[in-house]
Amino acid sequence: MTFKNYFLVLLLGHIIADFYIQSAEMAEEKEKKIRWVLLHSLSYWGGMLVVMLPFMSWNMLVIATEAGVGHSIIDLGKHLYKKLRKKENQNRLDRNTFVMDQILHFSCLFLISYFAVVMKIELTELECVEQFFSVIQISEKSLLSGVLAVLLIYKPADILIQKILKTYRPVSEIRDNKIIIKDNNTGRIIGMIERTIMLVFLVIGQYSSVGLVLTAKSIARYDRIAKEKDFAEYYLLGTLLSTIIVVLSSFVIRIS
Repeated sequence: MTFKNYFLVLLLGHIIADFYIQSAEMAEEKEKKIRWVLLHSLSYWGGMLVVMLPFMSWNMLVIATEAGVGHSIIDLGKHLYKKLRKKENQNRLDRNTFVMDQILHFSCLFLISYFAVVMKIELTELECVEQFFSVIQISEKSLLSGVLAVLLIYKPADILIQKILKTYRPVSEIRDNKIIIKDNNTGRIIGMIERTIMLVFLVIGQYSSVGLVLTAKSIARYDRIAKEKDFAEYYLLGTLLSTIIVVLSSFVIRIS
């Protein structure tokens, strides 16, 4: 396997184990108690093994274990760091530690992939898996890239955008002299659909159509954008972040 193949498999395992297997409750609890960090590390290792089943061998078991150990060390460091800095602004601390945490995880997977190639570890898929891809005439790398790109634009993108925007989000608005607390669930759903449509357009090369999606979204919020400067800036920042994530995700498919 090439470096790209190693990294795609490990990255897919990371996205599934760290975002889709890990529940919101577990993510919240591991901020408070170290045993939840260890429990998450075990579930992460299990998720990695599941993703690597089509390529399973002793070498792949070692690589999955290395990824699990590296992940647990980074998460333990994050847990201790947040305990030490608990008096700081929590929104800002949460945002910064999340971004740095993911950068460290990606770097760890990058190094594992690099040394696996340097050490010339040969990994081959199981015979039944090889036969399956031979019959459907789709390469393993193309399938991995497509699944990874789709998974990236949903939960990971949503969590990243929410953590970054939390510091800038308008907390409330006044209607008829009453304070109305905003509910952003609808906005999240719209964002997910928006990113899905944009990714499809980018993959098929219809770049101009991406502008239509952004325009349609802006028309729905035009009144608030025109009247409220804070909301306009918040809206623009969220839209740009969402667009950047989709563009980067489309590269994952294109380089496969």
